[in-house]
Amino acid sequence: MRHFNFSNILSAVLLIVGLFVTTSAFAQQKQYTNGVFMLNEGQFGTQRATINFLDQNGKWEYRLPITMNNKTIELGTTGCYATICGENMYIVSKKHKVNDLDTFDPTLVVCNAKTLEAYATINSIKTEYGAADGRAFLPVADLEKGYLSTTNGVYVISLQENSVLSHIKGTDGIANNQTGNMIYRNGKVYAVDLKRGLLVIDAEKDELIKAINNEKEGYTYCSIVEAKDGSIWLTVGKGASGETADHLVKFDPETETTENIALPEDVKQPTNNWGAWNPDCFTASTTENALFWNGATGAWYNGQHIYKFDVDTHETKLFLDFTADADPKPYVYGAACRVNPDNGDLYLSVTKGSAWGDESELRVYNSTDATLKATYPMEKNYWFPEMPVFSLKSSATSISSISTNLHEVARYTVDGRRINQPQKGLNIVKFSDGSVKKVVVE
Repeated sequence: MRHFNFSNILSAVLLIVGLFVTTSAFAQQKQYTNGVFMLNEGQFGTQRATINFLDQNGKWEYRLPITMNNKTIELGTTGCYATICGENMYIVSKKHKVNDLDTFDPTLVVCNAKTLEAYATINSIKTEYGAADGRAFLPVADLEKGYLSTTNGVYVISLQENSVLSHIKGTDGIANNQTGNMIYRNGKVYAVDLKRGLLVIDAEKDELIKAINNEKEGYTYCSIVEAKDGSIWLTVGKGASGETADHLVKFDPETETTENIALPEDVKQPTNNWGAWNPDCFTASTTENALFWNGATGAWYNGQHIYKFDVDTHETKLFLDFTADADPKPYVYGAACRVNPDNGDLYLSVTKGSAWGDESELRVYNSTDATLKATYPMEKNYWFPEMPVFSLKSSATSISSISTNLHEVARYTVDGRRINQPQKGLNIVKFSDGSVKKVVVE
């Protein structure tokens, strides 16, 4: 007669139950997909940065919980930048006090872009004067690292360990300076800098190659974008005074030369974001060769005019004019102007009556003819909506549909452990374009 070990049976039952409970909990976990996040600065000194979510049915969910180790955590004092790479969201905030290194006021939060479960936080990056205050984040999936711009230059962040790898020498060392928006192109990072102009960084060696500034004395580059055709464009302003310039700049990365493209006299120049830094509304379409910006009606980043610039013809046209709207008139704040990469629609957050009011709404416009397609008011609050971030889709693209130009750069188990070869079961595969796919290995 065969004998059964009861303790082994009990252990097996408990394991199966545990797996069932874990799987059920995972399956029931809230996922934020097929919509758009709104990163809010928050009301300084009263409310910290928050994230709202507009789902595909047009319903807002406010103050999404960011969880870490089964506890809800707060974002930093002033939310200023957010981006998604692979399946992660990277959220940058300014600190309340840069000389307070110990209070939890995270400069960078890394979380799952669907569940908002945080993997890591970087609270304070110590410098000789306190903490480096966060500005923007540029993830480069191919290199498995990202670049964090700050008030102390540019730091290199590991996308695997979510920790500081190094500081790029030569991007710091100037008092009252800051580095802002960045792009990556052919092995180089291009970052705009308040005092130096355009920083050119070797992304393999993480070394500063040079700084370029072909503007007249006192002026610098304010923002940088890459157009659909690959051309690189810069806006110009005078330091942190709020003054803007009467032209855009086209930058050639091959010759490292600049060309000034004059704007018509009746066009309001792109806002200067250095005074109270934000990523600004200078943005490129992914569906047509065009740029959009918020015209500087007042100092720095508040405005009531959105312009569209044809990259091919250099024609500038007034796309939206809110000065003719009924009271309370809309104002554009922060970087709340972005193009939906899927359909080319322009998503624009406005605040009614004042750029600093408590009545905000997200508007969706056809980017071709400026037709208003939808309006989504948020509940009354001093959100100071900073920038929309388009969420991931609910289903992953089939592996068979991936372009043959892509290549695998990393592979993980479902619990996040990196592996060097396919492993039976569910594998998480990261590709060279930053996309992440789930693959079942038989």
